[in-house]
Amino acid sequence: MSSANILTPTAPPELYPQLPDFRMQKINEISAALNGAVFHYRAVAKKYKRAKIFVNWSAAGSSGLSAVFSSTSFGLALSVFGLPATVLLGGIGGAFALASSGLIIASKKLDSKIMKHHEIVTLAIAKHDTVDRLLSKTLADNQTTDGEFQIITAEYSQYNVLKEAVRVKLTRQPSRPDVEKIRKDVRGELKKNFEKN
Repeated sequence: MSSANILTPTAPPELYPQLPDFRMQKINEISAALNGAVFHYRAVAKKYKRAKIFVNWSAAGSSGLSAVFSSTSFGLALSVFGLPATVLLGGIGGAFALASSGLIIASKKLDSKIMKHHEIVTLAIAKHDTVDRLLSKTLADNQTTDGEFQIITAEYSQYNVLKEAVRVKLTRQPSRPDVEKIRKDVRGELKKNFEKN
């Protein structure tokens, strides 16, 4: 055999291409989702703050106009000739007072929403920092262990659970008092006082 016929050995062809690290891909998605949550909830909180400022100024203006119209109505009521205007100005003053009350309630609801968004931002920042710390450790080792991956996915799951808990806690309506029970208690107290006398 001639040496020309001898084939030099070559590396076997790769049967399977190098697959991407799915753990690392998932960790990057979690980090990006937490980072996006921080920006989203901060932006929404800023919008609510601007709306609250507008609502507060509107409530103050309505309250002032209510006082002006009501005092003018009262002044005209003292004169005999201003009676028709008194009714009209009193109605306008009452409408402004009602609007002011509604705006004050809206301001309190906006306060609750702002507080909720600030709590979620704080939570997202904390979880994002934890995930980034674990991610930098993973990149330093150049491998993602199963334990690290489990910790990171658990942190993200915990973030979602805590976020829902914040939403429920701050949007839950206070329980309504039992009106019938209060009536019975008042009647009972009145009955006792009446029997004593």
